[in-house]
Amino acid sequence: MTLTVNFQRWLIWSKPLRLFQFVVAIGVFCYAALSPSPQLIGQHSDSSLHFVGNVLLFLSAWVAFWGRIALWKLLLILLPFSCAIEFAQHFSPGRQVDIKDLGVNVAGLTSGLIIAMLIHGIAKRVLR
Repeated sequence: MTLTVNFQRWLIWSKPLRLFQFVVAIGVFCYAALSPSPQLIGQHSDSSLHFVGNVLLFLSAWVAFWGRIALWKLLLILLPFSCAIEFAQHFSPGRQVDIKDLGVNVAGLTSGLIIAMLIHGIAKRVLR
């Protein structure tokens, strides 16, 4: 049995787990972005948290929908979601909407796209 066949089988049986991790990631992302005063460990800048959160959001969605949605379409789906979460901070006590954060969100999603493209390219070569 080839590596490609094994990978296809893995994609089939892991689908519920991959979708579940995405639902959890969305929950964590929304909680961290909208909680009145997030309790975070360590000294991290707000921009770095926005960036890393959006990279992880993209990669989580990519894993969940592997091979079912083109990467650029995934970016187009996640961009409005990420921006909506930023604007929703207006309604959360102690939070504010920041245009700079929107740019960092876009940079994070774009970086997630680039990482996914690199991994996808490597996986295609390995699974030939």
